[in-house]
Formats: sequence, C-alpha cells, structure tokens
Amino acid sequence: MTMKYLLLAISMFITLNNCTSPALHGGDSPQLGTSLAGNQTIMSKNGTFALGFFSPRGTKNWYVGIRYAGVSPKVIVWVANRDNPVRGIVGVLKFSSDGRLRLFDRKGRSVWSPDICVKGWWAVLKESGNFIMMGHSHNKSVIVWESFDYPGDTWLPGMKMWKGMKLTSWKSSVDPATWLFSVGIDMSPRKTQMVMAYNSSVPYWSSGEWTIKSYNDTTAALNKLPTTLETEETQVWREGNDVRWSSS
Repeated sequence: MTMKYLLLAISMFITLNNCTSPALHGGDSPQLGTSLAGNQTIMSKNGTFALGFFSPRGTKNWYVGIRYAGVSPKVIVWVANRDNPVRGIVGVLKFSSDGRLRLFDRKGRSVWSPDICVKGWWAVLKESGNFIMMGHSHNKSVIVWESFDYPGDTWLPGMKMWKGMKLTSWKSSVDPATWLFSVGIDMSPRKTQMVMAYNSSVPYWSSGEWTIKSYNDTTAALNKLPTTLETEETQVWREGNDVRWSSS
C-alpha cells in the first residue's frame, strides 16, 4: 500500500508541474511558455524599468504596468489593461507556447491581449521602457508589437508619435482608466501640429502648424538662447540641443 500511495504522489507531482508555466520573473526577455504573477517582475537590462503587477492604494484592482525601477513611490509610465482591471485577486500574465501574450484573471478569463492576431517568438523590456514582441519574417527578426505604439499618459524618450496616436490622462491618481484629456497630432489631413483636447473632440490648445520654416526658426532661436536665463520664478538653460527649465 505504501508503494501505491508513493507512486500516486509522484504521478500528481508530475501532472502539476506539467500544468504550471515557468515564471517570467528575473530577466528582460520572457520566453514562450512562461508566466508572470504576484510580485514577479521583468527587468530591463540595466534595471531602469520593471514590468509587473500593481494595485493602486485603496483599491482592489490589479494592473500590468511598466514603471521606473527602484523609485518610491512607484512611477507608472504604461498600463496594459488600464480600462479593464483584474478585480480582487492578482491575475496571471502568460506568454503561451503559441506565441500569444495574454492576461488572465484567477478564473481563467482573458482580460487583456495586445492583439488577437499578434504572435511572437520572444519578447523583451528595453532600457527605453518599450516592451516589444519579436517575430520572424523572411528569416529575419521583426517587431510584431510594441508598447510604444500604444501610449498611455506618459511620453518617454525615443517614443514616436504618429497621426492617430495620443496620450490620455488617467481618470484619477488611483485609476489609470482612459479619461477626458488628451494630447496628440492633429488628425486634420492638411495640418501637422500637436493638439490638446477635452473629451477627444474639443481642442483647447495647439502648438501651431509645423513647417520647415517654423522648424528652422525654432532651431535658430534655440541656438541664440544663452547658456542660462534666470528670473525670480523660472530658470531656463541650454544643454547642447536641449532646452531645460525649472520653476520655483
């Protein structure tokens, strides 16, 4: 009888191990068949960014987000399921063997996925904060999906903005849901300018149309800017081609 129960226990152990995905936790490049849950994270190569679950204080909602690592309080720069939180208990992010990346709640319901048609061979969290999925095309590795193409409320260095893309505000400091204020490139086919809008339809600020002349004029003005310009309330200074400012 003892041997019978021992064999049964070994059989159950093997079955459970076969049903559980290896953890994504640790490196910057999750592989097929791995998963992320709880306080596990994916770290960019030099530890600048981390991808993992977070729950805003005072709520029971869980989100998968990218944040600056080692910064307290947490600075979230991108949220995968911002409009569809996992409620109550933290979910599981799976990079399944078929190449699909999906977020599930604890009941096994799919909560978020980049795109039903997107399948990758591997993924990586870059030092820029961009989370990308890689696939193959004509024997070459190509990007099939990247978080930079789906910005939230934060514009990170290296992120490109195209027509149709926009940054949208959080609903509140504890609710990352898409809310009323946005900034993006004017959708008018005859204009190229940045526009801030209310409710995605009522513009209340624009940068003015970008043209070669306006670009050259701006560049010339920046080149004439002194190294430091200071008033009682604001300090402006130039570092190479960058203009930086601070306000007291």
